This record gives sequence, C-alpha cells and structure tokens, in this order.
Amino acid sequence: MQGLDDVDIRTLLQLETDLTDQSLDAFLEFIRQHYNLSGIEYYCCSFRGRSKASPFIARSQGRDFIEKAFDHYKELVDPLFSGGARSVLPIDWARLPRIETNVHHLFDDSGQRGAECQGLTIPVRGPVNGLWALFSVASDENEQAWSARRHDLMKDLVHVAYYVHRRAYDLHAKDAPIDLDAITKREIEALEWSADGKSPAEIAILMRISLETVKAHLDAARFKLQALNRVHAVTKAIRAGLIR
Repeated sequence: MQGLDDVDIRTLLQLETDLTDQSLDAFLEFIRQHYNLSGIEYYCCSFRGRSKASPFIARSQGRDFIEKAFDHYKELVDPLFSGGARSVLPIDWARLPRIETNVHHLFDDSGQRGAECQGLTIPVRGPVNGLWALFSVASDENEQAWSARRHDLMKDLVHVAYYVHRRAYDLHAKDAPIDLDAITKREIEALEWSADGKSPAEIAILMRISLETVKAHLDAARFKLQALNRVHAVTKAIRAGLIR
C-alpha cells in the first residue's frame, strides 16, 4: 500500500495555489485512487452560514452505493452530529452494531450490489473553537483485506483528514498567515537535515537526540506549516525562507 510520504508534492502545491471547491474534490479523488478506496467524503456543517440542513460537502468520485453508504452513516451517527462531533477517535463502520436499522441498511445496500462495505469516519476539529467536521472513507474490499491494512490506513488518513479540513477552512474563512516564529530552532534544524536527504535515524545521530524526538520535531514543524507530509513541510519551509 502506498503511504503518506508517497503523495506527489506537486499535487499538494497545486491544491494550495488553486484552491476551489472543484480542486478540493479533485484532491479527494486523487487520495481515493492513491489508497485504492471506493469513495471519500468531507462533511462540515459548522462553517459560518452552514448547518446540518445545508452542510459543506466535498466528495471524490465513487459508485452510487458509496454515496448512499455515507448518507446512511450520517443518519446513524446523528447524536455525534448534534453533539458537535463529541467523538475524538476514528470510527470503524465494521464495529457498529448491525441490529440498528440504519446500520443494517448501510451494509444491506452494499450486499445487494455484490460488494462489501467497509469504512472509517474521522472526526476533525479546529482551527478555531466550535469548528468540526467528519472525514469518511469507504471501501468495497472484503473484511480480511480491510483488516490487514486498516491500522496503517487509519494513521495516514487522520493526517489527510486534518489537511483537507484546513483547506476547506481556507475556502470558508479569512485565514491567518502561518506563524513562522512558532517554529522552534530545533524544528528548523530537523527540517534542514531532512532537506539534505537525511533520514530521521541519521538526523537523530547528527542532532544527538532520540529518533522519537526527531519525529516529534518534524511532525510539529509539519503541523505548524500546515503541510500534509514531511516533504511538503520541507518545501514550504524553503519557500518561506526558513531553510535554504
């Protein structure tokens, strides 16, 4: 399975240069193909001027039953919606109680079409108080294949979910510029070594710190630079003049 670090940097930079509803949909389609999924949906009803009755939705291409699956899922997690996405952990659709009517419909619709229906929903929050969204993915692979890659897929998609949420926020709110002063000297140093092609293990030796600390520095810099992966973070740091 391709991972987060394999996402083409040109695709990320293009999205940030030409950010529209259509380019966000196109990015979700790129991610769908990258991870071999059946469909992806980003749902937010907490942007200004939006509501549960009129949410902002970005969606990849996908078969009709995937769209119906998302609709069933939103119905069955209605308490999560009304409570402002109280859940903080990704939700695996396979672990939902199938005795519930909407859950039964979710899996029954896919079964009638000769396909499985696996899925994950990731709640996301921020960057301001009261703002939340749901990032959902669906797959028609069988349970064994889904279980084999679910853990690694979930780790990557949490990052993707927050990245998409930030880009959607940029579409709906006047965004504050990135605070370059918030990036520490050690985070910049880790980025510089990464730009030189050093691996996290090599950076740990050069900086005389643990591998986990190096990863923490790189991830903190990635988050502050609003980047999806480390290559993206390095590229944005170079563009901002933080590193050469």
